[in-house]
Amino acid sequence: DMAGHGKNHHNDHSDWVVTNKMIIQDVLNACPQSLAVFEKHLGSYALCIPGVKTEAIEVVAAMGDYHEEILLEELNQVCKVKPKKTGHF
Repeated sequence: DMAGHGKNHHNDHSDWVVTNKMIIQDVLNACPQSLAVFEKHLGSYALCIPGVKTEAIEVVAAMGDYHEEILLEELNQVCKVKPKKTGHF
């Protein structure tokens, strides 16, 4: 019975999870701190390649033979953290 798992389906941003189907640019927009994770795994040059940011994570991971699971795990770790209210740089 799947009904018991309903709490994962409401659109509360705190339950936001990065999946391999997501577009890289969408993840970057929603979670700017994910940039460092992408650069660590894909290389800082990868996001400069035209079109890469508009691909799904799984496509880019497959192209470069990256460990998608580790990438997603780290993305979710950094994106789970609520960005601190910045005002004092």
